[in-house]
Amino acid sequence: MKRHRLSLRVLAFPLLAALLAAVTPLGSALPAQAADPCGTKPDDYTGATYRVIAPEIILRITFLADGKFEYELDDGVVHQGTFTATPQALTLVSEGADRSVFRGCDGTSTSPGFLAFPGGLAVRST
Repeated sequence: MKRHRLSLRVLAFPLLAALLAAVTPLGSALPAQAADPCGTKPDDYTGATYRVIAPEIILRITFLADGKFEYELDDGVVHQGTFTATPQALTLVSEGADRSVFRGCDGTSTSPGFLAFPGGLAVRST
């Protein structure tokens, strides 16, 4: 009997759908509200820490003041980079550049609950 293994690509859509469901009010359970944008300016990220989940890597990113962030890889060295936040996207610049494709706002914070990048997800730590 041949066994089939699920790839990360197959699991990505259900995971994203579950995350969207977790931060989206359903039906009439909650009163209707206008969407409150979050993560549209650098101050929305200052002091927030996110856990990045991507193929073959899990790390934490901490956003600092003045558009800077830091993260630690397996080598134990703390790396630094810069970021910009606009209403359209969050852009991280370190050794390369990554631009968010989606930010999940739950209406409880100015910092997004999660960030989606082409290579992985970043979930806000509490």
